[in-house]
Formats: sequence, C-alpha cells, structure tokens
Amino acid sequence: WTAPSNGGSAITGYKIEYKSGTGAYSVLVANTASASTTYSHTGLTTGTAYTYKISAINSIGTGTASAEVSATPTTTSQPAAATAPGSPSLTATPVSATQVNLSWTAPSNGGSAITGYKIEVKKGTGSFEMLVANTASTSTTYSHTGLTVGTTYYYRVSAINSIGTGTAGDASATPKETTTPTLTATATSPTQISLSWTAPSQTYQQRINGYKVEEKIGSNTFKTIIENTGSTTTYPVNGLVTGKPHTYVVSAIFSLGASPRSNEASATPTSTSAPPAGYSAAPPPQTTTIPSNDPKVALKAQQDEIQKKIDQAREAMKKKSGKEDSAKAIAAREEAKKANEKARQDAIAAKQKALADRQASLKAAQNKTADQVVQEKKKTSKQLHDEAVQLRELEKQAKKK
Repeated sequence: WTAPSNGGSAITGYKIEYKSGTGAYSVLVANTASASTTYSHTGLTTGTAYTYKISAINSIGTGTASAEVSATPTTTSQPAAATAPGSPSLTATPVSATQVNLSWTAPSNGGSAITGYKIEVKKGTGSFEMLVANTASTSTTYSHTGLTVGTTYYYRVSAINSIGTGTAGDASATPKETTTPTLTATATSPTQISLSWTAPSQTYQQRINGYKVEEKIGSNTFKTIIENTGSTTTYPVNGLVTGKPHTYVVSAIFSLGASPRSNEASATPTSTSAPPAGYSAAPPPQTTTIPSNDPKVALKAQQDEIQKKIDQAREAMKKKSGKEDSAKAIAAREEAKKANEKARQDAIAAKQKALADRQASLKAAQNKTADQVVQEKKKTSKQLHDEAVQLRELEKQAKKK
C-alpha cells in the first residue's frame, strides 16, 4: 500500500484487518509499529478468498481504513515477478554559473533492489547524451559541473535493478550566477534536520565571513538560530519536535553586509527519519570566490569587522538585559545628544569671548601704562617748579632775618 497523508503527525504504524470468505473482519495486526508499507499473510487456505483493509496510525489516533482489496491463494499462485524500477522524481537546481545539482527521490524498486542510476543530459536543442551509464550507488544526488552560463541543460535519470532500467524522470536547469546560498534540508533522525548549502557564486569580490541560519516552525515567523556558522556550509539542527515541519533560510555574511536570504528549505523529522542512502551533509565542490586585494577595501573590511563586533556586543547586552531599546529611550538619547552638542558649542563661544576680553584687557593695560608715564613726567616737572619757588621764599626769609 501507499502511505496516506499523516495529518500533521508522523505515521508510526498500521492496523491490518482481514476476513475470509463472507465472514466478519478480524484484526490481523493491531499495530505494525513500523512505517513499512508491506506485509505477508501466511498459513492461508488454498482456494479461499481473503479480503483486507489497512488503517494508518499516528500520535492522534487511527485513521480511516483503506478501500478493501481481495486475493485468493491457489495451487498455482506464485510471487509476482520482479519488474524494472519506477520513475524517479527529479529536481535540477543551478547553484553557480557553471554547476547544476541534481536530486531525486528513489522510485518503487519493482520487487528487486535498486543498484544504481543512469543519468543523461542534453544541451539546449541538442540530443541526449550519456552523462553516467550507472552510478553503481543508491545515492540520489549528482553534481554536473563545467557548464556554460545561460545555457539550458535537460536531464533524465532512470533507476537500475537486476531486471533492467526503469522509466526516466526529467528536469531542466539553466546555470547562472547566484547571489544567495542554495539550501537543502534533510531530516536525518526523529529530532534532527541537517542543513547543507552552496555558497553564492557572485560575491562582488567580497570575502564570505560565515553564514546566518534562520528557522521557522509551522506558520510562525523566522527566528535566528545561529548568527554566524563560520566557514562551514553544513549545520545540524538538533532537539527538534518529531512530526513538526521546520523551514530554514541561510544568508551569507560579508564584511560590507549580508546576502539576501537563500531559498526556503523544509523538512519534517519523523519517528523513522534517518540519513537517506548515500546521504552526505558535505556540499558538492565549487569554485572559491577570490577576495579583493585593494588596500582600501581591506581597510574598510577591517573597520566593518570591528563595527560588527561592537554591534554584536551591543546586541548581546540588549538580550542580557531582557529587552530592546524602547522608542522613548531612543528619543531620550537623541535629546541628550542634542543637549551635549549645544553645551559644547556654548563652551566654545564662551572660551572665544574670554580670549577676546583678555586681549582687550592687555591692550587697555598697555595704554594705561603709557598715560601714567606721561602723567608722571608732568608731575615731576611741577614738583621741581614748586620746590624752586619754596627755595626762593626761604632765601628771601633768610635775608630778612
């Protein structure tokens, strides 16, 4: 059977009921406790018709039963013959001007294990050519490099098993410069999602200093879960709630700012989540962006890095205090800044006035000293005249005596 929608909570098992002939239904398995969608019923009576119905189980309860299906074992009954695999569901994603990443979901195996995949490609209006005859792996990803920017590439992927090659799944992509990371999210355990991304190919000669990762759960808004991952392009998100859908975006961090957000990538950890066959968190190899060697750019980058650390420290202090600045606090700070500036200007004006008064005082003192000299000279001449007159009077008095 095929798994139904899980109703928002991971399917943890299936209830299997059956009846023989025209009898009543009996429970064959109350709960398989597995997400497996196959079951073998043995010990049956040849020639008797058996009818079955299946119900999925999650944390909320048991779902509606499937449609009934019947089968009658006979003396000539044999297992269905294996067939070639089904068609993969293929996605082609351009991650740079010269690279396209392919990913696909494994199809039904037709009763025989899938051993590899055939990958074909055609360029523009050309014919399909063999890219890989057989990957000889169950990995469901492939990176096609060395491409021409602006040219559309068409891909076909077919699964291979012991019976043969199945029907192809197809997709197309056009390599182009990217200014944002290209992100994928994979549920790798019931409580973990592993993120992997490729760096933007166009950074305008800026060095990538790390990546910011944001998350939203369900329909909530995005929240930052790590400000800077450093140079790594993978990140495991742990401690998640099983059965809840999680969505992520990643931004590249430059010295002069950050890139726009990446594509949104979602995954839902379930009770059966595990790394898929061939899964690797490591992104495909890609061309490294060469930073600018302009001294002015380097100096600006250093200044921005210092400012960034200051801003981070300020944000940390805000978070530690448990609140952001209010509009009132910001307005008060602005008023204080204006008052400080006015006080500074007033102090400068007062200093200039004091200097002018001092210069005028010195000049006045110099002028006053000169007048005093003249007055003193006048005073000295008058004193000499008076003394001469007194002397003559004394001489007259002496002669009379």
